[in-house]
Amino acid sequence: MNGPTHHSIVEIDLDNETGLLSSIPEGIGRRFETSVGGVASVTRPPGSMVFRTNAEFASVLLAPVPNMESAFASDRVQVFDAPVGTLIVNPSNVDRVIRWSVTKQNAAIAFSKKAYTDLATAELDGGNWELQPPRFGHVDVKALRIAAAMAAEISDRAMNALYLDSLFTIFGIHLIRTYSQPRAAGPAKRKPLPKNVAKQVIEYMHAHLAESVTITDLTRICGLSPSYFIRAFTLTFGVAPYQYLTMIRLDRAERLLIETTLTIEDVALQCGFSSQSHLTNMMKRFKHVTPGQIIRTRRPAQR
Repeated sequence: MNGPTHHSIVEIDLDNETGLLSSIPEGIGRRFETSVGGVASVTRPPGSMVFRTNAEFASVLLAPVPNMESAFASDRVQVFDAPVGTLIVNPSNVDRVIRWSVTKQNAAIAFSKKAYTDLATAELDGGNWELQPPRFGHVDVKALRIAAAMAAEISDRAMNALYLDSLFTIFGIHLIRTYSQPRAAGPAKRKPLPKNVAKQVIEYMHAHLAESVTITDLTRICGLSPSYFIRAFTLTFGVAPYQYLTMIRLDRAERLLIETTLTIEDVALQCGFSSQSHLTNMMKRFKHVTPGQIIRTRRPAQR
């Protein structure tokens, strides 16, 4: 075997919803946690470990690893090439042995017990949602796309927690739909948010534009699971929650740029953007104009 023979036991305690990634060593990559889940963009030198988690966990390779060695529980160790996009699903309370002989880059994604149970209940109508790991070396392009978006987001200085919550929900639903035991129940009917609930959610967004707004904050208002809420919100408004929040932040910023003498930096902070450059980038992307252009062409001249 090319890798070291010594294993370290890595247990991630997902009973503690504020420390989903606390057992992943510091200094091997950026990480971020919400009440829904945690994601770490991990870079590790050649090594080995025995990994166990008491909730659902997944790892997606962001760089190829030839001749990876792995096994679940007491199964025979298998040797396989792991290209970019290789997905390894780690069911709860199952040991996984893993060895790698080159630098390993992956996105590690963990879910809190409550969040994952809510997702599974909504998707499987209370059915059996035990995950069935795919074969070693299995490539999942959709999982890669979502995991890469997560890794990019936590590396961005202007990281959006609401966007990450949406990605956690999408990734969790994908795991449940693709790697769970078959069920007989048909798909749940999609319904929009009730009018009074939609009004409360939008009012909350407007009242907290300058703050970090998460899916948990919004679902707390209406008592819905994250997956149901995101679907219902999108059906109601035609865009995902984080997209809607971004647009009302940009609308508010545009008004402040025209109607006040605030600097672009002050406007950015009052509207929930991390910096002047963050506001500028988002305005260029969604409104095809910069804050400076708005000030020059639409703010009344000072007498």
